[in-house]
Amino acid sequence: MAKDNKENHGRLISLLLVEGETEVVFYKKIQATFLRSCRSTIYDLKGLLNVNKKIINRLVGYTENHEDEKVRVYCCLDRESRYGEVPGLNIGRIKKHIKDERIANVLSVDLIRATQQIESWFLYDIENIYGFLKVPNHERNPRAYKPPERFNYKDLHRLLERYGKAYSKGKSGENFINHLNIEKIVRECKELRDGIELIRAQTNDFMNHISSDKR
Repeated sequence: MAKDNKENHGRLISLLLVEGETEVVFYKKIQATFLRSCRSTIYDLKGLLNVNKKIINRLVGYTENHEDEKVRVYCCLDRESRYGEVPGLNIGRIKKHIKDERIANVLSVDLIRATQQIESWFLYDIENIYGFLKVPNHERNPRAYKPPERFNYKDLHRLLERYGKAYSKGKSGENFINHLNIEKIVRECKELRDGIELIRAQTNDFMNHISSDKR
């Protein structure tokens, strides 16, 4: 996927609602590389407990303070398993609240789902993880971590611990995330790539609509 160039996209804002501090660090890198042409902001939901209420409160609070903006909401959350749904999330309930309360400036609510966790996505770049850990070449086995969606936070933690490092979530894990090749992860991770393409496509659709209205 090509990198993005900065443009003025008027009063549309993309709200990226993420699960925790680790996701904030990661999505800021996505934002800087792939969403430069989209007005976007990232909010930390601080976990999945009462996730529907948190999302509703966040989008209601934002729209009340930014009445002149159109809003697209992207829930960037972990499904916490290989095959299940995001625990507790009910997109239908959130959309119903928007309709019932007539929050007209919220244009859409979409899910960008990580299987199993965001740490599973990191393993798409196992080569750079080995490099970060200074693992000798004869001990490296990238195929052991394929497909990445088979693995989760605990597997990544065990790998780092084996080579004398600790994996920490949140800001303290930023140094580790900075060693990852984000473009490679996006290229190989369909869930993330599709999410980025959705944000960009919906931004472009909005701008094309605005442009046609001005003609």
